[in-house]
Amino acid sequence: MRRILLAAALSLSPLVVPVAAHAAAHDLILGGCGWEFEPSTSGATTWEGVIHDASATTDATGLPTAATVTCWAIVNGTEAPGTRFSYSGFGVQSGVDRVSFTAAEGDWVDLCEQVTFADGTTQLHGGCGDPNFYLPPQAVIDVLDIVFNDLDPLDCPALARLAGTYGPVTIAPDGDVYVADPLDLGLNPIYDCPPYGNF
Repeated sequence: MRRILLAAALSLSPLVVPVAAHAAAHDLILGGCGWEFEPSTSGATTWEGVIHDASATTDATGLPTAATVTCWAIVNGTEAPGTRFSYSGFGVQSGVDRVSFTAAEGDWVDLCEQVTFADGTTQLHGGCGDPNFYLPPQAVIDVLDIVFNDLDPLDCPALARLAGTYGPVTIAPDGDVYVADPLDLGLNPIYDCPPYGNF
């Protein structure tokens, strides 16, 4: 099946795996926005899928803090209509929404993330204003999927060390990351570590 997988689609973005991002006030976000899309059956230029957030936020003292995480897609430097969603919470934010957008091979596509913390600090992540993901032919996407699967030996041990439940976000002992899925969209795990498919 032709699809852009999460890791391949965000290969050039800091949003691929949970990482800490620093702001001047030293607020931190762990995790953040993600997406997964595949071509619509109605046409190769229409992509359908989901945008989601699974994040935890702390303030300068390291204590949990409230924040709103906003995620949206851009195509050729312009926000794709109907793709902007916000997820709020104290210490943990999560959510998932179905979206679709139009993009052809050769278009610049990226995922943007804005985090607004309780103290008013705002962080902008991803390729907002400077798209850095080129939608290549499917053969290239297939190769990227293979390449980025090789990153799991680096990412998964770090995730496994964070194993536990953080509000609606759960990190399993093997590093698999799950979010609450009340709509039963079948998105879990949102990040799958070896051994694959053991969920």
